[in-house]
Amino acid sequence: MLVILDRLFSRSGAQAPATGRLTPERAAAIAARAAAGTGLATTGTAVPTRTDTGLVWDVREVAYGSGWRVCVDNATGAPGPVGRWGLR
Repeated sequence: MLVILDRLFSRSGAQAPATGRLTPERAAAIAARAAAGTGLATTGTAVPTRTDTGLVWDVREVAYGSGWRVCVDNATGAPGPVGRWGLR
């Protein structure tokens, strides 16, 4: 009985993995092209984020201090505005 309850509760608390049309590598490449036009660095890490409107890839530059951040829409592949994040 305890095994059954453990399986039931362990599955309900875990979130389903976010999968989308774009791969993390493709989303990072789209964001890097958007950030390259601003003269900022062109490497980033993509993390899927669920919003009310769907799945968005949050791509941030891996850097010490301040870096760039771009959100890429999974449905359209369109990058959002390039912003700065981190310590300045």
